[in-house]
Amino acid sequence: MPTTRTKSIGKKVAPDEAAAKLAAAIAKADFDDLSGPICRNLAALMDASAVRVYLRDTLSDELYCPLPEDKDTRELRVPIDPSSVAGYAAMTRHQAFAWMGDPPQRNYVVALPLLSPGDLLGVVEMINAVPNAVVDEARLRTLESLARAITRRLQTLLRITIRSSPYDYLLETNLLTPEALRDARERAALEGKSVEAMLLASGIDKTDLGRSLAEHFERPFVPNPAPPLSADPLRGFSADFLRSNAVLPVALKGKTLDVVVSNPRNLTLLDDLRRRFGDAHLSLSVAVREDILAALDQVLGPPAVESAPAQAPVPEPATAPAPLPEGTWELAERADEIGEAVQIDSETVRLVNGVIQTAIDAAASDIHFETLENGGLIIRFRIDGICHDHLIIQNPIARSVVSRLKIMSQLDIAEHRLPQDGKIRMRDPVGRKIDLRVAVMPTTYGFEDVVMRILPQTEALPLADLGMEPENLERFRKAIEQPHGIVLCVGPTGSGKTTTLHAALGHLKNPEVKIWAAEDPIEITQERVRQVQIHPKIGFTFERALRAFLRLDPDIIMIGEIRDRETADAAIEASLTGHLVLSTLHTNSAPETITRLLEMGLDPFAFGDSLRAVLAQRLVRRLCASCRETVAAGDEERDVLRRHYGDPAAFDAWSAGRAERTLARAAGCDACYKTGYKGRAGIHELLVVTPEIRGLIQKRSEASAIRQAARARGLTLLKQDGIRKVLQGVTDLHEVLATCIEETD
Repeated sequence: MPTTRTKSIGKKVAPDEAAAKLAAAIAKADFDDLSGPICRNLAALMDASAVRVYLRDTLSDELYCPLPEDKDTRELRVPIDPSSVAGYAAMTRHQAFAWMGDPPQRNYVVALPLLSPGDLLGVVEMINAVPNAVVDEARLRTLESLARAITRRLQTLLRITIRSSPYDYLLETNLLTPEALRDARERAALEGKSVEAMLLASGIDKTDLGRSLAEHFERPFVPNPAPPLSADPLRGFSADFLRSNAVLPVALKGKTLDVVVSNPRNLTLLDDLRRRFGDAHLSLSVAVREDILAALDQVLGPPAVESAPAQAPVPEPATAPAPLPEGTWELAERADEIGEAVQIDSETVRLVNGVIQTAIDAAASDIHFETLENGGLIIRFRIDGICHDHLIIQNPIARSVVSRLKIMSQLDIAEHRLPQDGKIRMRDPVGRKIDLRVAVMPTTYGFEDVVMRILPQTEALPLADLGMEPENLERFRKAIEQPHGIVLCVGPTGSGKTTTLHAALGHLKNPEVKIWAAEDPIEITQERVRQVQIHPKIGFTFERALRAFLRLDPDIIMIGEIRDRETADAAIEASLTGHLVLSTLHTNSAPETITRLLEMGLDPFAFGDSLRAVLAQRLVRRLCASCRETVAAGDEERDVLRRHYGDPAAFDAWSAGRAERTLARAAGCDACYKTGYKGRAGIHELLVVTPEIRGLIQKRSEASAIRQAARARGLTLLKQDGIRKVLQGVTDLHEVLATCIEETD
């Protein structure tokens, strides 16, 4: 929900004395007054088309608002979730603002939570009467003041009339602690059971629980509800209605219906019962929901066991999109949907959690939620760099999925016009922390796409496991073991730069050195490496972190990325003052990195003196070990590899010592989703700064000149290293050519 407000074109607020008079009336109001005359007077005062005071039902954890007697329904019930403005305000316990309706006739909605110390009593919701106008600051301050008056009156009324919570007796007698109650609520939500069942399972005596419920609802408690002696009380009720509402009609005595319910204050349910039995008087008792369901099972028989939903289809290869899965997810829209809000129920939550878990299990790096023309969503996973169709979900659940992702990312669910970025932190079933970087982008017809980057917090790889050729590995090890200077790792997003730098830190760390690292986000954690998270929105940038590190007595500094000249200057300053600096850059090759930094305006002499090495890298897909096979390599195949290598003499010299003349290929199997590839391997291009290259840097030479000098000193280009991986059976030529560009001197 947006929290910013623009200048209003609405009517000026009423005089202060009118507000004071209404506050005095609130101080004397009862429950009926708050939902009736107070709301009408408040709407008139605030120039609003409607004002509602919702109360919190502490048992069902819903908001309800009593409606006038002339309405067909006795009350309006709203779940505490993002499906409405009031529900969102109750869920977040912060003010909520949203537009209701479609342009050009939209109305602004404001919802303020009514909070007592540590608890939610209800919500005040106001709908602005002036179309396309927000609520100005003066009226908002008046509404906030009157909302505080309503909160104080509710506290008094709840204290005088009833206990505010069904568990107050347990809390006051120290049979239950607030922490234990909070834990019971959380477990009940996870397991789909009632809070009462969780309390009983934790050791609360049913007699004590019954007294607490009876005092709250002012109804007798039934510890073990018995099924009705005849079928008469059950006539007219479907089994689904009885079970979903936890209602046990026990006996019909004339015009009195004895009913056992789990929530005697659910007026909507009571109205349904009265309608089915005419003007019957309801004699209500309260019981634990699970006990009511057990009694219903004795009469109706156990509920039909639903078949488990089919598992999500295995992604098909990119050349053959996955078919629409059986039983695609679909939910009915709410009739009382408010504005652009959508319902987010347990089905949506399970769907989103299931998609994320499936993506993690499939080792996906990204999850794409893409809107379709009909309002649905197609979900795709990027696995080993390639997108695979996973699932299609239909409208209207699609919008609730996007809203659920926004809620998890702490984004504005009411904003559909601007891109947004957020983060989600989760734990997988084995307890590992997983961060998800979330990007939301508005698309056509008011829809939004969401892309989630999965960032599991893993351990650093050993340097030897990066897949470098032995000569590159030895030269890289020597570069990072220098006492000072700059070592850069470059490549596009998702090329494994952070993995390489953390492998370098893992090689360097020991009790004798101090290492500081600034990252955005922190993907890999290591002991003895002090890591900080960058927050650009509050001014904590890489450049600021780097300069702060210099005051913390470091030996080695890692900076997640050099994005601007200020950070580059700070890195040079740090290296020239005796520190080893590791960082990354988004460039295509090692020689191009040098010219890119010089174009930023760096001092070529200071930069040339500080730079030690540049490692460019890419990730190529490995051939699947399950379906990989070795085939003979004829002269024609080797000629193709020699031509792409770009240096026939160097190719022959490198491959001369290899006795085998074979290549590898993979046909595709279930383990690799029929693609022939599973997992990825790195290919590398390591440029070590020699005196000759340092001189070219100081002369601001072109990238081509630097490349020629480096190749004369043994530089292996990215494509050349990839072709070596082809000869080693790690990957194939198609994958290398799809990853590397043609270098030209």
